[in-house]
Amino acid sequence: MGLRNPNHPRHDLELKQSPKPYICSGCKETGFGPRYHCAKCDFNLHETCMFPKILPSPHEFFPGSMFKFSTTPHKKCPRICDACMNPIKGFVYHCRRHDLDLHPCCRNLHNRYEIEDVAFNLRSKIGRQCVWCDCESIKDRGWSYVSECGEYHVHVACVTEMALQKWHSGGGDLVRSVDKTSHWLWRSNKDHSKAIKCWRILKIFVKTIVSIVLGDPTPVLASLFQDLIKN
Repeated sequence: MGLRNPNHPRHDLELKQSPKPYICSGCKETGFGPRYHCAKCDFNLHETCMFPKILPSPHEFFPGSMFKFSTTPHKKCPRICDACMNPIKGFVYHCRRHDLDLHPCCRNLHNRYEIEDVAFNLRSKIGRQCVWCDCESIKDRGWSYVSECGEYHVHVACVTEMALQKWHSGGGDLVRSVDKTSHWLWRSNKDHSKAIKCWRILKIFVKTIVSIVLGDPTPVLASLFQDLIKN
């Protein structure tokens, strides 16, 4: 049995698994994995767009912020997501006080992720070049995560972009493409003696970020937990 959503009142939406990337009809961003789908209208929603935070809420990265969900971006001028720096084309969380905007999936990113004894912290400045785009600026690529060991500096947008690129070139297997993405990051580090020690942790971290930004793809999360159990 499907569920009704006020943004698509004509038909019920059914939870489906997507074997390939899709465009969310809410935020207009790429999604992967679980989606709420209307076959009659080819309408799709990320889980985060299907069940948004109705009440205004703060984000820990912006002290004093209060983000309110909206189904349409501000019409006076083009809006940019302050997390990934990509355009806002649909559903958005907007903070009027600080004039900030976040995609619904980017809204779910946290200040800190700790995997075993290695922590990755969200930063507005990374200090060193992103291992993918060679850019140090947050202005062009958005939020970055920096490992406390100092070995990895990665833009959120770059991690997701890498995974999707490798999905298209790797036969349509998202789990394998994410593995290739994290392996590429590992190989990009010049000090292999140190990098190899963080390889497994980096792989789990990349899977975590990709799963959040693309809308919680179950295959990636299942593989993530397998990595934790095996090690």
